Amino acid sequence: MSFLPQLPLPAEAEAPLESSSVEPSRVRSAQVPTRGSAGETIVLRSLRSDETALFTEHLARLDPETRRLRFGNPVNDTFLSRYADLALSSDAVIKGCFVDGVLRGVGELRFLSGDRADAEGAFCLERPFQGRGLGDRLFERLVTAARNRGVHRLFLTCLRENRRMQRIADHHGAELSFTGSDVIAEIRRPYADAGSVAREWRDESEAFVFAMLDWRRRGLGRLAAPFRRLAAGFRD
Repeated sequence: MSFLPQLPLPAEAEAPLESSSVEPSRVRSAQVPTRGSAGETIVLRSLRSDETALFTEHLARLDPETRRLRFGNPVNDTFLSRYADLALSSDAVIKGCFVDGVLRGVGELRFLSGDRADAEGAFCLERPFQGRGLGDRLFERLVTAARNRGVHRLFLTCLRENRRMQRIADHHGAELSFTGSDVIAEIRRPYADAGSVAREWRDESEAFVFAMLDWRRRGLGRLAAPFRRLAAGFRD
């Protein structure tokens, strides 16, 4: 059973797409950016088509167990690199979770039909950032994105052992069904309204603004570095 519609994969790929890894938490719909439990700046926004490198680097940092839960089987770096290339070149909606400016988690929404009434979702977070509520926030953003694009039924598939994904899906009102080694979660949502559209627009707009501020801060920091080193030399 495929967790997401099959993408053309290279011969080195070791597994089909199947499951995801998310964290149980209470939903928090506060405006972005917010502060994490360790005081980090957290921004959730859509990934652009020119951010393949960020997506690839994030996937490469996943530990073997997180990779297995996300894709259903062990996968190698070649598979992950090819997957990132194809994912951002499709019409999927891909939400990224940035912690202090670094992409640490991704939620994906892919459409199953031409009318976009049905869609599948997937999630993954790097191991150090699991269990902190970030998966729940990605899930919330993805459900809103699906609703605003006319999706009426959202499906997620995971391995039976992926209890975190099952808990978060159940928390959002999903109906769970067990088939062999897989669990299928189905979420039915009404179509978009003014509130859901405004919520996504607000999140994306604010995320863009703070991403630009972070980019400027980092850029100015790089420009100032030689002058700081020169000043330190004079002090010495």
